Amino acid sequence: MLRQLMKFVSLGLAFGLGTTATADVVRLKSLDGGTSLSGEFVDFDGQNYTIKTIVGELVIDAFMVECEGDACPQVATEVSDFGISGSSNAVGSLFADLLFEFGLEIGGDTVTSLSTDGPTTVQLTNELGDALADVSLNASGALQGLHDLFNGVADLAVLTRPINTEENAIFKIAGLGDMTAPEQQTIFGLDGLVILTSKNNPIRAIAQQDLARIFSGQVTNWNQIGGDDAKINLYVRDETSGTGAVFNELVMNPARRTVSDNATVAATDADLSSAVAGDPLGIGVASLANSGNAKILAIRGTCGIQVPATPFTIKTEEYPLTRRLYAYTSNAEQPVQLERFLDFLNTEPAQLAIADSGFVDLGASFQTNDEQGLRYLSAVIPTDVEMTLNQLRDMTANLISADRLSITFRFSQGSSRLDARAADDIGRLAELLSTGDFDNKELLLIGFTDSVGAGGGNINLSNQRANEVRAALLAALPGGEVEDLPIRALGFGEISPLACNDSDNGRRINRRVEVWLRDTVVSSQ
Repeated sequence: MLRQLMKFVSLGLAFGLGTTATADVVRLKSLDGGTSLSGEFVDFDGQNYTIKTIVGELVIDAFMVECEGDACPQVATEVSDFGISGSSNAVGSLFADLLFEFGLEIGGDTVTSLSTDGPTTVQLTNELGDALADVSLNASGALQGLHDLFNGVADLAVLTRPINTEENAIFKIAGLGDMTAPEQQTIFGLDGLVILTSKNNPIRAIAQQDLARIFSGQVTNWNQIGGDDAKINLYVRDETSGTGAVFNELVMNPARRTVSDNATVAATDADLSSAVAGDPLGIGVASLANSGNAKILAIRGTCGIQVPATPFTIKTEEYPLTRRLYAYTSNAEQPVQLERFLDFLNTEPAQLAIADSGFVDLGASFQTNDEQGLRYLSAVIPTDVEMTLNQLRDMTANLISADRLSITFRFSQGSSRLDARAADDIGRLAELLSTGDFDNKELLLIGFTDSVGAGGGNINLSNQRANEVRAALLAALPGGEVEDLPIRALGFGEISPLACNDSDNGRRINRRVEVWLRDTVVSSQ
């Protein structure tokens, strides 16, 4: 933000920026007094000034300038401390890194105070060294994070799973709001639960249906799943942790099984990964971000579709054990520096920090059609999907000279209503397309469904979903379009499953709209 301000100020000086002296004119001065910018006051939203200048309307961070003039609003400049509590995988090092990047972005600095017997404290300052906030980081687990938020000990709860219905009901009854509402729930990154073994173990992939049998103790020998004749040693996280809760939700509960009492319970994902890496007979589940030196197994569905855990398959949420990273606030008035920090989480510097910490960022990445080879293998594996050879040829012809973006939109069963992550992804896609970097391209929004229902009806439903995304994207684009970039909506129904349709999670993965950029340059001959 400071860099943007200096750029705007430089523009103003270069153009001799100024306005007629009226009661609505304000002067914004940098905190060190070195530069200033004048313009007609337009708005103050609690964090940013908007002023009108001869180069257009400029939005300036109110905490990086001093405002002079009769129209200047009152800005709360007092220190606004806040607390962050939750996942042991995310809150510690990840949020310390995010706060450090946030300090750079707001032109100040951060000072971290580590503690062995209590929360880590990070102090945020402005560019003059004045304190803006002391932030406490308590990495004590998802359940404790919600407990701290409920009791006012923390202002932000960080979870590697969504809040469940019962937990949300408790917040509602207490008058603390609906935690699933967009203004109280922020999805700021992704991660994947990965199945880990020692690198000395010859197994490379594991059947998804075997996971519940293994971790419940029904399967106890590696030779029962194609390995050596040796006992299986289990490693898990406590069920109250984000890792344990998501694993139960996606794997154990659908199979109506519970984790074996013989499993070794690790205090953190990093501890679990280290234990598995050192045990040739061990198997465990942890986050991709904390997989350490252990080997990650691909997951194979009952229908034979196999998916590796990669940043791309996690971004597209095709990897079956993908999980979102959530930040929750109550409906109470938030400390102003926390509001600034929450806005920062979806910026490029924050997303880069998330990726650098081993998690998966929300930014768009690309994969060539060649790298999408598994989708074609999956399409020809015998399943319950209604598909003709002509449909497969039609899809291939449309994608043959195209690259896929990781942005993928998902839907409820039988619905064309976008899910909770979609609004932010619409904004990301609109911003990406607005760069003007896609000459000789056209955007394809391609809808797919699960196998529930008749094939013909699913083609219609997939078209509806693709057109729903197209309408939302056009509404988000400046002027409602991108010059010289056609945006087309197509639907191919159920013909390209990326997961098996015999589970709720597999069907959820298949209900999607993919985003592709296709070359439009043709030969002149």
